[in-house]
Amino acid sequence: MYKIMLFITLIFFSGCNTKTPTKSTKIEVSDNSSMKTLKSDLALYTQATIDNDIPKLINFIYPKVFTIVPKDKMTQILTMAYNSGNAPKVTDVKHINIKPIKSYKEGMFSIITSSMSTTLKSPMPNNPKFEAYMLERIKKGLNGKGSVDFNKEKHTFSINHLSRTLAINENGTWKFAGVKQAKKYAQKGLLTQSLVEALQKEDN
Repeated sequence: MYKIMLFITLIFFSGCNTKTPTKSTKIEVSDNSSMKTLKSDLALYTQATIDNDIPKLINFIYPKVFTIVPKDKMTQILTMAYNSGNAPKVTDVKHINIKPIKSYKEGMFSIITSSMSTTLKSPMPNNPKFEAYMLERIKKGLNGKGSVDFNKEKHTFSINHLSRTLAINENGTWKFAGVKQAKKYAQKGLLTQSLVEALQKEDN
C-alpha cells in the first residue's frame, strides 16, 4: 500500500488548488487562447483532484503512460488506494507561477510551480519502526525542499513543499504530470525527443 500511495503522488502533480483560485490561475484579459485553455483545464483537473474523481483524473494523464500501465489497471490502482482511506489528501495548494507556454515540434508545454500541503495516513499505525522508516523516506524525497511533521497520536504525516508540474498539450487538451515523474517518462522514451530537448533548455 505504501508503494501505491507513492505512485499516486508521482503520477499526478501531487496537488490540487483550493476552491478559490490564486491570482496566477485566474483567466486574465491579457491571456491568449492557449493560456486560457491551460488555466481552464487546470481548473478541471484541480476539481477532479479535490473530488477524487478517478475517471476525470485518468483523462488528464499523458496518454503514452498507458503503454506502461494500462488504463484499466491505473483505474484499479487509484480506486483501491482511495477506497482504503490511506491515499494522500491534499489540504491546500496555491499555484504560484505558470510559465509562458512554449512550443515544440509536436505541441506545447508549460511548467507550473505550486506550494502545497498534503496529509498522509500511516498504513501501519501499529508499527513504530515502519512509521519511522516512512518518515525518513518522505524526508529524503523532499530533498531539503520542504518539511514533514509526524503526529504520533493520529499517525499522520503533514507535508509542506513546493511542487513543479509539467503541462503538455499535443492534441488540443492539456495533460499534467509532476516534473520529476516526467523525467522518468523521458528515460522510458515516452516523451518525444523535441519535448525532451525543450525541457532540457528550461533546466539550463
